[in-house]
Amino acid sequence: MVKVDGEPDGAEWPVVRPEDLRAGDADRERVLDRLRAAHVEGRLDVEEFDERIRATLAARTYGELAALTSDLPPAAAPPAVPVAMSPEDDAAGEFRSGVAAWAAASVTTMAIWAISCVASGLFIYPWFLWVAGPWGTVLLVAWLGMRLQGR
Repeated sequence: MVKVDGEPDGAEWPVVRPEDLRAGDADRERVLDRLRAAHVEGRLDVEEFDERIRATLAARTYGELAALTSDLPPAAAPPAVPVAMSPEDDAAGEFRSGVAAWAAASVTTMAIWAISCVASGLFIYPWFLWVAGPWGTVLLVAWLGMRLQGR
């Protein structure tokens, strides 16, 4: 029976095995890449490589494509390229983190101080400077040291 939208009911859909599904150009290209790699690795000679290339281009289903690479080992993943950070980059990153933490603490304590002044209606001793001042001085000395070392 056909539904109103023109699609058949579930019982009318043919059951297709995954290996019988139609392969697309991207699927064929992946198999071609694997075959090229196997040829470069010396796993396929020229004649067999040529046969498999032709068969890949003629393949219509996933099953046909899988048969072409079933006797080849899985493709090796490309080696990860380690990203080496220089000590200068690491030190600069740590310094930026320190400045960000100092700025956040300074702004937070200054806001608490300002709210306290407004809420009480009085000018309260600027105690937030005891948080921002020494920490900022340490950061300033560290920055000057980095500048003098050429970082």
